[in-house]
Amino acid sequence: MYRNAEPHVGGMTYSHTTTFKTAWDKVAQALWKRYPNPYSQHVLSEDTISRTVKEGKLVSKRLLTKTNRIPWWLEKFVAQGSAACIIEESEVDAAAKTFRTHTRNVSHSRLLSVEESCFYYVSPENNDWTCCEKQAWIKCGVRGFSRAVEKFGADRYKGNAHKVQGNDHMT
Repeated sequence: MYRNAEPHVGGMTYSHTTTFKTAWDKVAQALWKRYPNPYSQHVLSEDTISRTVKEGKLVSKRLLTKTNRIPWWLEKFVAQGSAACIIEESEVDAAAKTFRTHTRNVSHSRLLSVEESCFYYVSPENNDWTCCEKQAWIKCGVRGFSRAVEKFGADRYKGNAHKVQGNDHMT
């Protein structure tokens, strides 16, 4: 459902695969418990909108509220101190040992739209490790600023992705 997402027209894309030297069940538990934590103080809240079991898979939808510093040249487009609302949809298949997430911002999306798809699965190299394939699509809807805003969004996304890669201690 999330793995075959359609590429966006325009904007920037980012793909990355990482291997955590941690078993899938521990990574899956950590994903459910990732907020709050001292490394993600920009996450203000997380609320579960829905959670059901469909065909043996746990399907959830959550609303995350986050804040982040923006560059001075974007401040006039975003209200001071405003937080961003993000929808996270997930699907966990414990039998197949897969965990899929798809997140997208619902606020400030005209200025900058960011979608991320993650697919966690047991490493084919080592059953005690977990692989994560990430894809992100970053697009700005403001003419004249799109390249700069998209580059800012992509650079921030890449920086955050590399921080997560080094956070094996969270599991």
